[in-house]
Amino acid sequence: FIYLYNFIRMRYVIFIFIFCQWLHGQITISLKDKTTNLPIAYANIWKEKQLYRSSDSTGVFKVEQSDLGMEFKITCVGYNDTVLKMSEVLTLEPSAIALNEVKITKRKFEKIVKLGKAKRGDSVYAVQYDAKNGMSAKFFENTNNSAFINNVKFCTFASTKNRIVNLLFYTVGENGQPKEILNTENIIVKIKKGNHIAEVDVSNLAIEFPKEGVFVAIQHLLLEQNKEYAKPFRPNAFFYEPTIAVDLTKGYKDTWYFKEESWYKNNGFSVNMQLIGSD
Repeated sequence: FIYLYNFIRMRYVIFIFIFCQWLHGQITISLKDKTTNLPIAYANIWKEKQLYRSSDSTGVFKVEQSDLGMEFKITCVGYNDTVLKMSEVLTLEPSAIALNEVKITKRKFEKIVKLGKAKRGDSVYAVQYDAKNGMSAKFFENTNNSAFINNVKFCTFASTKNRIVNLLFYTVGENGQPKEILNTENIIVKIKKGNHIAEVDVSNLAIEFPKEGVFVAIQHLLLEQNKEYAKPFRPNAFFYEPTIAVDLTKGYKDTWYFKEESWYKNNGFSVNMQLIGSD
């Protein structure tokens, strides 16, 4: 009788343990293209107007068990912004691209213009674990009427390899803020370990340099591979690398930050970045 009682009690304890693990565990979500059924990499998952997760290179991300059935906003370059109830498989509709009159021009690459500088600067910034500010954008004025954007450089630090960021180009809105994304796909930049200048050649994408100027945005992806833990002092605390070099400012200079689905002027720093344009 004692053996049977202990056996039943042990099974009951195991059941409670498994149930608690299920209740508080994480669920793997697959994000796919509604048309092709292919995975959607590096999408943004928003929870209550705050960046919550990023899908990885295979279109996978994890959420808490309690998130299932809740509504989340999902955004990704090349897809319509969509609000969906969280389930184990989600699909997004590709966005329709409105094509203007096609003008075929031969790029000369004769008139090269360099704007800004990529240097270490006064300080650096990274993205905290709560990711309230996951993206910063620097404004470049088209002072020499460049037709295209060729190259972007910025200074980074990473404590290990395999860190990545996403590069986005924005038009200028009515109030001077970043408005519409110019690139039609994510530009994923692999960051080297240590202090380096990340150089991104985008000349093959033929991104036009608007006459009103352009914003170049660096988006930190909320991926496990980008996490840097503060162990052994605070083993559960972390932030997202890489760090980006900036110059400190007293008031707004040229950099904005994205928070709760809106852009705001950054009154504390300017991202150290160089943009190269050409005809």
